[in-house]
Amino acid sequence: MAILPDLSTAAILALVVFLGALGLLVVFVESIRTERMAVGVVALVAIAAGLTSVGELGAALAFLGLSGALVANHAFEWLTTR
Repeated sequence: MAILPDLSTAAILALVVFLGALGLLVVFVESIRTERMAVGVVALVAIAAGLTSVGELGAALAFLGLSGALVANHAFEWLTTR
């Protein structure tokens, strides 16, 4: 049985995770090195792929939202420090 069987609820949770993590990263984290960000994104996408393979698509969306927050934070830093 899936943790989040309803995909619309999982998408809303992924959006909440994305916005919450992005807010924390922008406010509290000065900068993340590119290497660490890349490793984090690859690890989170691998976890999401693993969860998808066992049928947990809803939980995988939350991890993809977190990885998207890392990428968005890096892009925000790059745009504001030029």
